[in-house]
Amino acid sequence: MHELGICDAMLKMVRGIMKDEELTEITRITVEVGSLSGVVSSYLADCWVAVTDGTELQDTEFVIEDLPGTAQCMDCGEEFTADVNDLRCPKCRGNKLVPLTGRDLTLKEILAP
Repeated sequence: MHELGICDAMLKMVRGIMKDEELTEITRITVEVGSLSGVVSSYLADCWVAVTDGTELQDTEFVIEDLPGTAQCMDCGEEFTADVNDLRCPKCRGNKLVPLTGRDLTLKEILAP
């Protein structure tokens, strides 16, 4: 489960931002998770609770925005919204795909009071 490592890195990043900006409190953190990133949103949420337990960020709202991924078929050129559970081209059913979007995990927003 690499989500635990991701949350640990995000915690360090947020703490660094808090220090740089001289913030004592964060009320909400928003993260964008692409559907082709390999990150499971529910695991990420659970891991955030685990890594922040007992820290100054334990009561921070953690918002995950799931973003769809797109891909292009190398056989027919079709661009489409990729379904992680069916990674085949909807036009020709080919499985040689190039991901175009949705591979990112982005710390989108840190909200302070």
